[in-house]
Amino acid sequence: MILNLKFRNIFIVMLVLGGIFLITAVEIVNSLDYPNSDFFSFWLAGHMVWTGQDPYSADEWIAGHHQFGATWISDSQLLYPLPLAIFLAPLGLFSLYHAYIIWVVLLQLMIAISVLLLLSVRTDLQYKHYILPILAGIVLFRPTIITLFNGQLSGMLLLISALVIYFWEKEMWWQGSVFLPLLALKPNVGIPIIALLSIWLLLRKKIRMLGWMALSALALLIIGLVIDPHWVNDYLGIGNLKLSQTFGYSPTVWGFVAYLSGFQLNPTLVFGGLAAIVLLVGCLFTLVRKREFLSLMMVYSIVIATTLLITPYTWSYDQVLLIIPVIVIMIEMMSRHYPYLLTASIFLLFDVLTLVLLLASAKIQMEVLNAIIPLSIYCILFIFILSMKSEKQLNSLQK
Repeated sequence: MILNLKFRNIFIVMLVLGGIFLITAVEIVNSLDYPNSDFFSFWLAGHMVWTGQDPYSADEWIAGHHQFGATWISDSQLLYPLPLAIFLAPLGLFSLYHAYIIWVVLLQLMIAISVLLLLSVRTDLQYKHYILPILAGIVLFRPTIITLFNGQLSGMLLLISALVIYFWEKEMWWQGSVFLPLLALKPNVGIPIIALLSIWLLLRKKIRMLGWMALSALALLIIGLVIDPHWVNDYLGIGNLKLSQTFGYSPTVWGFVAYLSGFQLNPTLVFGGLAAIVLLVGCLFTLVRKREFLSLMMVYSIVIATTLLITPYTWSYDQVLLIIPVIVIMIEMMSRHYPYLLTASIFLLFDVLTLVLLLASAKIQMEVLNAIIPLSIYCILFIFILSMKSEKQLNSLQK
């Protein structure tokens, strides 16, 4: 009887949430000129899988825009690896309108599941008084809003990351290792994360996990090769061209330094490079010196913050990944018994920061200042990590 009541309550909650997600998605999509949206590129890529067209062909890609009434063509070719188009192929079976609604519902579901997975890792903490502040913080977080309205991939990357964290924290190493290479579906963000976590796995002597990651990456590669044997070369050429066109305008240390230097190339390369090296060294320092007692959640958090700062090409919606380190910061504050109001308000404080930066960005007509968000999180994480003591140090202090 008790078990049946539990399942009934879960079903009711899922039904209510599903209704909220659907209504929200419909309202979002109806407010948009959806043929002229970022999501159109993802939908068109999936649609072209079924029609046998080549998303790396400029002629076919542009013709696809015209065919479905898109007057805004952000890029002349697909900017993502071909396996992503195959993953998105189910959306291509629906009309653009219905596919957009389905995708926004899925994004909300991905974010919700990600939060549940992250909170389920630490069962020794009482979250009930923090659930509403966390949910409010996520809903009001500008990267979340941009992700939903633009129909971006960031929610999917967040879920993949949450799954990796959950599996690894539960000592299910090969399962998490299989999921991690999926981040490479968005290489500008995914590959730095994969590279830094691979270093951490080597330091932890988890050599076999690198093998599982290699098998997963190979499967992705083969999936694309089955459709187009030349897709890797095509993608690399397109990616290099896009980077050359947008370098210095992203919310990273490169964009921040470019803005301060008046967008002069040489100072941007020199000082941006130095800043990136300093941040990378800080990240590697924590991975090497603190590896014995640093939780995987903390490792993943500092890797995310570092990646979003040093990668040459990223945008504000990619910062939805910062949901992970912000939650980790809150968990760390709970563990250290910080005052409730301070801990509960930390996410909302970052929400306020994103709004302040939005106003500043509107004045300068670019979003390079949003690099302050991951930089702030990086600094907070670094301070927490430096203040941590190993079990040996704690035992000696107790004696």
